[in-house]
Amino acid sequence: MDNVMGFAFPFSLSDGGVQRASGQDKIRQNIRALLATRFGERVMLREYGTRIHSLVHDPNDEAMATLVKRQLQECLLAWEPRVLVTNVTFERREAELYVRLDYTHTSEPSTDSLLVPLA
Repeated sequence: MDNVMGFAFPFSLSDGGVQRASGQDKIRQNIRALLATRFGERVMLREYGTRIHSLVHDPNDEAMATLVKRQLQECLLAWEPRVLVTNVTFERREAELYVRLDYTHTSEPSTDSLLVPLA
């Protein structure tokens, strides 16, 4: 897992130059960036991102939850193949909806969980 390295997200500078991240922190940052990006938003990479943002006005029912789960799994499979989603659950906190992703790293037998707000 230590071979996963890149620029930190959000982008920032430190004394030695651009801040970097590696290992599980980098994968978590990649997932957060992916889920925060609307499909088609990146000018030079239109296929990057997820369509879950377009569901904001849909009824909050089981069908919508199933659709969100499927879209999350598809975008992570396409853009972060180092993880395999094992479970997706939702949490409501006041007026905000969060998704909890449980996933396994494909290169080693370790699991992780990430709570991401859906806005």
